[in-house]
Amino acid sequence: MRYPAALVDRVRELAHSSLDAEIANRLNQEGHTSAKGKPYTTQIVRWIRWRYQIPPATLRRPEELTVQQVAQHFGVNAYVVYYWIARRRIQARRINCRSPYWITLNGSDEQKLQDRVRNSSRLQKGKVSPNDTAEGAL
Repeated sequence: MRYPAALVDRVRELAHSSLDAEIANRLNQEGHTSAKGKPYTTQIVRWIRWRYQIPPATLRRPEELTVQQVAQHFGVNAYVVYYWIARRRIQARRINCRSPYWITLNGSDEQKLQDRVRNSSRLQKGKVSPNDTAEGAL
């Protein structure tokens, strides 16, 4: 299914700062209809982005880190970082359940986590498996 260049350009423009659901709502508000004459949905916008290679919006703040960056910073496996997020040992946010976590570290949290890693016998540089997540271990 093909979409007019003007519509693809509009999706590309909106994708810089909006999620797919927001783009669909905006297109519907502007009176656009899909190639089949139906209102836009998140799935249609996602397909248009895929078909025309339009990247999703980057909504991460400059001070935020990814799970992989935090894992590398502390020398632990990413599973450990997910564990810390689940136990609220670090602050993380997500736009929705499919989006990645973005983590903000403050000085005191960073020091506590460094002490935890240094004093743990199970947290060795990136060698924690998903099964090694007992409460006392991390």
